[in-house]
Amino acid sequence: MITPRPDSERRRRAGASLHRLRPVIAQQAEEHLGRAQAVGFLARLDLWFLDLHGPLETLYGDDDGDELVGRLVRLALAAAAQRPAELREVDRRREVEPRWYQEPRTIGYVAYTDRFCGTVDALPKRLDYLAELGVSYLHLMPLLRPRPGENDGGYAVLDYRAVDPRVGTMDDLESAAEALRERGMSLCVDLVLNHTAREHAWAQGWLADEPEYADFYVAFPDWKMPDAYEATISDVFPDRAPGSFSWVDAANGGRGGWVWTTFFGYQWDLNYSQPERVRGDARHPPLAG
Repeated sequence: MITPRPDSERRRRAGASLHRLRPVIAQQAEEHLGRAQAVGFLARLDLWFLDLHGPLETLYGDDDGDELVGRLVRLALAAAAQRPAELREVDRRREVEPRWYQEPRTIGYVAYTDRFCGTVDALPKRLDYLAELGVSYLHLMPLLRPRPGENDGGYAVLDYRAVDPRVGTMDDLESAAEALRERGMSLCVDLVLNHTAREHAWAQGWLADEPEYADFYVAFPDWKMPDAYEATISDVFPDRAPGSFSWVDAANGGRGGWVWTTFFGYQWDLNYSQPERVRGDARHPPLAG
């Protein structure tokens, strides 16, 4: 249930939440990052806390919102502690120039890996070409491991922790990112969070009624609610995949149900309406570090 509040009230509540959370996080940050890095982490926390707290509290309520904020901040702290030194240096530069991606001198280039260079490990050989174009920002279209067969151009992700084996490995991607940084170029990859492939481990755990994956997806037992949603939802692929729901026999403990599938029937929408769904992401972050 969405709970809208005046901006002044949102700021007051966020300030109170930060006041409760900050002393504990400050101590943990200094333990894990050291004094100097902890100061930077806390400065970013102070700056962006309202943007994190406000939407979560609005969507999930007072208690769940606060709990989720604390969980996500601790997850960010754990990731910061694991972050390599060279990436921390990039972080410092972007703190000084937070709108670097909006600067006129920033030139982006978008490509599918297989069509641009074949495999990820061949990417560094193309950097001279990108440099000649003045590129400082390379966006690689989906390259995480997709489901076998049809996969919506890589947007039906089977494994968030693996690169599509047809184009390389995570080690190859890490090496390519390092080569780009050495040339003053930034790397962006698509991280698909609206849905997963139906073969993803989360989806299979949900179908098996494993408690850890409860509420990860949505399945309606009859057509009543999907019919109401369909009245206002526009089809993404009206010719190839009309409608936003797909019948799955194994859903609802084998009783069957209409699974929310905004794109294709093999892409199952993640259920962000439940706080436990977001807690699940915090337990199983798609990418670590």
